[in-house]
Amino acid sequence: MGTLIILVVVLGALAALLIGVVLLYLYFRTGREEGYDEPVIYGNLVQCPACGTMNPTEAAACLNCRRPLPHARAAIPPPPYVPRAPVYGTPNLPPVNTLQVRPAPRQNHPVVQAPEVQAPAPPVNLSRERPPDMPLAWLEGHGGAALGHRDVLRYADVLVGRSSVCDVQIADPKVSRRHFLVRYANGQFFLQDQQSSRGTKVNGEKVLARRLEDGDQIAFGDSLMVFRVDRPEQRANGN
Repeated sequence: MGTLIILVVVLGALAALLIGVVLLYLYFRTGREEGYDEPVIYGNLVQCPACGTMNPTEAAACLNCRRPLPHARAAIPPPPYVPRAPVYGTPNLPPVNTLQVRPAPRQNHPVVQAPEVQAPAPPVNLSRERPPDMPLAWLEGHGGAALGHRDVLRYADVLVGRSSVCDVQIADPKVSRRHFLVRYANGQFFLQDQQSSRGTKVNGEKVLARRLEDGDQIAFGDSLMVFRVDRPEQRANGN
């Protein structure tokens, strides 16, 4: 009788153990399937509980294992926007994307020319002597502010310009203060430009230095003068 009871108890224990193993297997299997219905959501991505692949929240199935993705938990919405308090003294400006900047109307302003700035004339050592062999020579005005001039060259060096320090003064605003120099040396007359702002032309050619002959036309600024020289040998030859 005692042996029968022990046998019944052992069989009952074995049956209970077998039932527990079956229930445990079903639990894990069912729990995996049920856990699959609870995907983990990270912002706009959802993780597949079967293979761990991250998928967009709008996907109906996993992009890797093709298992359905039931969205049990909704994505966590971002926190509401709380505007910052305006700083004292700062104006409330509209957003940059709505701010319309209109160009200023174009105005036609008169063109103002800067006054002419002339470089200072270089120092000139003028000879205040008249060489004994120097022939009679003069400058005749034929145009501009020099019209009507007849200035005799009294020295070996004669300075022509707008300044009152010049031997021949021309009241022409386009003439430099010291425009050019007429020098007698070695029996010849020479013209030397004194770094004038607009230059000096002899017979239409802009020059820095040039030997002068009778009848040469000197243009400077808006003025025109003709160089004249009276040589006795030319008169003797009938020239």
